[in-house]
Amino acid sequence: MLKKQYRFGLVLSGGGLRGAVHLGILKALMKNGFYPDILAGTSAGSIAAAFYACEVDIDWFASRVSSLKPWRLLDPTFPPAAVFTLVYYFWTRRRPMVMRKWPDGLFNGDKIEKYLDRLFGGRTFDDLRVPISVVSADVETGETVVFCPRENIPMGGMRNTVFISDAPVSAAVRASISLPGIFVPKRLAGRKLVDGGIKNNVPVDVLYHQGALKILAVDLGRSTGRRRVDTAMDVLMASVDIMGDELCYYIQKEYPAFYVYPQVQGVGYTDFYRIPELIKFGEDFASRNMNEIEKFLCS
Repeated sequence: MLKKQYRFGLVLSGGGLRGAVHLGILKALMKNGFYPDILAGTSAGSIAAAFYACEVDIDWFASRVSSLKPWRLLDPTFPPAAVFTLVYYFWTRRRPMVMRKWPDGLFNGDKIEKYLDRLFGGRTFDDLRVPISVVSADVETGETVVFCPRENIPMGGMRNTVFISDAPVSAAVRASISLPGIFVPKRLAGRKLVDGGIKNNVPVDVLYHQGALKILAVDLGRSTGRRRVDTAMDVLMASVDIMGDELCYYIQKEYPAFYVYPQVQGVGYTDFYRIPELIKFGEDFASRNMNEIEKFLCS
């Protein structure tokens, strides 16, 4: 029995808030009559892929995001007052704080997951009209964990990769965006899951094994200029980008695709207010490159 084939696959990389560029690229593709038949996304790319598959209106989101207060989506693992009290206690008693057991991250991530679940209408992967794959990593076993519809699990499997289908889209995306040290790892299906960028930031190989014939890959991890690295969160994001870029080099050598590299500069992890600007940037970038994209997809 032959596996199902898909004419046009779209891969969206991680990239923090720069991932809003993916939404603009999706807008431009659809405006020009190119609708992906299957998608795969890592971290921020998984959010954009889920927006498409769950039919979230991008223009509506862009108009609402400016009124959305980002701190309302963050749930610290402990209140600031508790941090001060602990620091004071162990400092005055000269006890080594490094030996204390701390939470797995600064934020629980539950509020973000609930917000995404409302946006995605509570859908599971088997509810989706257009299949997507969401990539994360099991921090305890080192395996890549891919969430996708049951029918899209490759028959031959993939090395060091586990496929899971029975999960809400919002829970899988929450796992994929769990930047180590910032968000508490997502406990799901007996696994401890973190940001997929540490294993596969541009999952072209996933779509290849799922039967995509033509794959367009958007990689936000490669840039020619200096990164904006002002905070601990920016340092972590830049580290994941560097790691993902190195891993992507080997995937590119083995799996053919048409790669595009939007050069997004000077965007920090906390620049939430710039999302509409980044969507517009992505739309303009795709429009400028549409002739080459069309040539690839129609060849």
